[in-house]
This record gives sequence, structure tokens and C-alpha cells, in this order.
Amino acid sequence: MRALFLMCCLSGLAGCSGILPSTPLSTTPERSCAPLHPTRFQPQIEEPAGDGQPELSLSAQSLEVARVMDVLPLLARRTALERAGETHSMAFLELEQSLTNRLLLTLFEVSSVTAELVCERDRADQVADRMDEIDASLVKRLTLASIVIGGVAAVVSGGLGLAGAASDASDAAALAGGVVSAVFGGTALFAGSKQHFSHERNLLGELWENPEQSRAFSPAIWRFLQGHRTNEARNTRQEIMQAWRQQGRLGEPGSAGEQERIALIFGPGGTYTSTDLRARASMLETFEAHIQLLSEELEAFLREIIQRRIQEEPQERPPS
Repeated sequence: MRALFLMCCLSGLAGCSGILPSTPLSTTPERSCAPLHPTRFQPQIEEPAGDGQPELSLSAQSLEVARVMDVLPLLARRTALERAGETHSMAFLELEQSLTNRLLLTLFEVSSVTAELVCERDRADQVADRMDEIDASLVKRLTLASIVIGGVAAVVSGGLGLAGAASDASDAAALAGGVVSAVFGGTALFAGSKQHFSHERNLLGELWENPEQSRAFSPAIWRFLQGHRTNEARNTRQEIMQAWRQQGRLGEPGSAGEQERIALIFGPGGTYTSTDLRARASMLETFEAHIQLLSEELEAFLREIIQRRIQEEPQERPPS
């Protein structure tokens, strides 16, 4: 009886946690989310506006977007041609085309980064969903076993009592059944599986490490992350990390759990719980939301350029 009781306890404890076998979603991020041909971005030296160039009559937000796209020199030359009345010249049209090309390229870069972030977020959510389903099934089995064992123990104890058997046997059956039932019931409360999750191309890690030149983001996206929106004291990168901390995604500040999660999420991968994967997915979603803000700023920039062009057209038309 004691040996059987010990085996039941050990089997219940062993079932509370385990590492699940890997799946394609958890081990092949490069093929599922990353670009087919990841670009190796090279450092670019921005051409300064320099002295003697005309002052740009744009809003502070549009000037920041122009800096992100690295088109300040183009805008300076464009403004000079506007003031010289050469808006119909070939040089002006070439500058307009170059500005349009740079704007489109930045939009495509925003879409590319957003697509990768969404894919990585969905990948983490899908693996977490699978782990939650397995854990729910395990909890159901353990709970059912706890109920059945408790019921059987009660029946055996009651049967022995009615049969007039020794009270010691009845008490032992009740005690053994209650303990085993409690073990299974308690184990169900702590049931949780783990799984290895790989992310060698880690956009979150690139943002956290903050290298001088990014290898994962284009120069325009990296300038946006390092730049300041409106008059905020923190740049966009710092705003993202502040949002992560406010949401509690990294754990208690200064705790050992925070250090473990930082090493796990910002590294090449490791053994994740469902909670860790949910935290990673939420961080990717926050990152995606901030990247999407660049699309809105590009739209506002283009609207301002078009509005200025419309306002200047009547003055440029020759008298009939």
C-alpha cells in the first residue's frame, strides 16, 4: 500500500512540468518570418545641409521626418530652385522624383519591419497556445484523477466501516485516498509545460543592445528609433523600453527574474514557458505600434509638401 501510494505521488509530481518537443514554429524563425534575402546595411554618411543653403520652411515634425529619410540636402536644393522660380526645370523634377523614391523606400522599409514583427508575434502566440492547450489537458486529467481517487477512498473507507472491519484499515484507506487526492489536486495547480523557442534574428535584442550601427534595421528605421518625437525627453527607442517596463513585461525591476527574462527574450532563444512567450508577443506588439507611427509621420510630411506646392502654384502661373 505504501509503495503504491509513493508511486502515485511521484507520478503526479513528474507530470506538473515538462519540456515539450520542438515544432517548426519554435525552431525555424529565419524561414518563417525573416526576409528571404536579409539586407546587410552599411553605415551611411549623411550629407550635411551646410552653411549658405536656404532655410527650410517646414514644421519641426516634417524636418525630423526629413532627417529620418536623409533628404534634408534634397529639400534644401528643392527650396533653392523654388525660390529661383525654376519649379518646371528638369533639375527640380529630378529632385521631386528622388524625394518620392526615398519616401516610397522608407514606406516599404516600415512595411517590411512591421511584417516581420507581426510574424514573430504570431509565432510566439501560436506556440504559447499549443502549450496552454497541453497544460489545460494535463490539469483536466489530474483533477479528474483527484476526484476519482477521493471518491474511491471514501467508498472503500465507508465499505470497511459498514462491514465492521477494523477501524485502522478504514482510517488508513481514508488517509491514503485523501493524501493521494490532495497530491493530484495540488499538482494540477502547478501544471506548466516548457518548450525551446529559437529567435537567432532577434529584432527585440537589436533594440535592447542599441549598437551604433544596426544590422537588422535600415538606416532610416534606425534613425527613427534613435530620434525624438515632438518634444519628448526620451527618444523612440527609450519610449518603447519604458512601455515594456510599465507593462511589467520584463518582471520586477532589479529582480533575478528580470535578469533571466532579459537574457531569454533578448538572446538567441531558450526554454520558454507560456507566460514568457505571451510577454514576448506583447513586447513585439508594442514595438510594432511604435514603428507604425512612422507611416503616419510620412503621410503628414507628404501632405505638408503637397500643400506648400498647391499654395505656390498660383504665383507661378504666367499671366494670360
